[in-house]
Amino acid sequence: MVLPLAVILSTFVQMFLNHWSFMARSIYVLLALISLSIACVCSAQTGGAAAAFARLGFSARGIALGNAANAVITDGELHPYYNPAAVGFAEFYNATAAYTFLSFDRRLNFISFTGKIGPTAGIGASFINSGVGNIDGRNRDGEPTGVLSTSENLFMLSFANKFIDELSVGITLRGYLASLSPDIPNSFTIGFDVGAIYRIALDSLSSVSIGASVADVSSNYRWDTTPIYGTQGATTIDRMPIALRFGAAWQQENTFGLQLLLLSTDVQFLSQQFEGRRTTFTVENGIPRETFETSTLTRSEIHLRFGAMLQPIRQLKFRVGIDRLGIQGIQFFDAARPAIGFSFEYPIEGALAVLDYTFSFEPNSAGVNLISLGARF
Repeated sequence: MVLPLAVILSTFVQMFLNHWSFMARSIYVLLALISLSIACVCSAQTGGAAAAFARLGFSARGIALGNAANAVITDGELHPYYNPAAVGFAEFYNATAAYTFLSFDRRLNFISFTGKIGPTAGIGASFINSGVGNIDGRNRDGEPTGVLSTSENLFMLSFANKFIDELSVGITLRGYLASLSPDIPNSFTIGFDVGAIYRIALDSLSSVSIGASVADVSSNYRWDTTPIYGTQGATTIDRMPIALRFGAAWQQENTFGLQLLLLSTDVQFLSQQFEGRRTTFTVENGIPRETFETSTLTRSEIHLRFGAMLQPIRQLKFRVGIDRLGIQGIQFFDAARPAIGFSFEYPIEGALAVLDYTFSFEPNSAGVNLISLGARF
């Protein structure tokens, strides 16, 4: 299962070995560490973890690439959601709004702005809104109590700087706001991402980029149920999985009759800690006693992601990708999410108007349709 990733990344290394021997050897060591991590990590999966909406990807373009965008720095394709260092390579301003058509009364919407500030820095501001509506509320006797809904929101502020032309380092502040019930106080939390991307120019028309990032550090939901249950209520902390991502991307202009060809791949490690409790029964002096033992447990998953973008003419781009190929924690194809999409770009008075469409296959549903409108200037 790991073979396709190793073949692609090893090819990247060989392409620039003669010109960048020291960096090539460093990347080789990095790939060896990734392979070692894949072999060593072994624990339960992270299904059902908090804030699942924040791990579905960002907007039509990223999802169409299979979310394999950790090292993507092509203008119009890069986004700090995948790696905050990406905005350090921004050359233009990009504004995007996306709407998702989902089944089961779900919603998922995106807003984003990225751009360059100064000669070496870039910024980004993004927003994801998710929720479920038209939930039929019932009491314990099965009588209707009204229509319920949930809402989860993620705000992101990103900054990155290129310390040299080839290297960008960035950080993203994440703010989560969630509402599950009008009787329970909303939960607000702040976390952060950090990342770095290194770009290597192979020649005047092609380049390779290598990226690494850590996402959702210190992010967690905190819920207080005492307004509903009184003295029987409690404060519960739901920690979000920490995502460790490594990625590589290769782009080539004027190849195979295309204006631009982009290939990318990511490996993502998800790790979550939670409190486990075990109940034991003992007998002392003929009297049974119940005791509780708590311990910190870890569950994790490892996924592969692949993506490709083809630009045959200036106004048109096609994308295809696949996300969540399981390496550890889930079966290889059990949670796979293939996606396909296109973009149409049209110049209007010094700006570029952009229409994106993506269809993503989703397990146990009819699939996901995403449409986004944007401008680049």
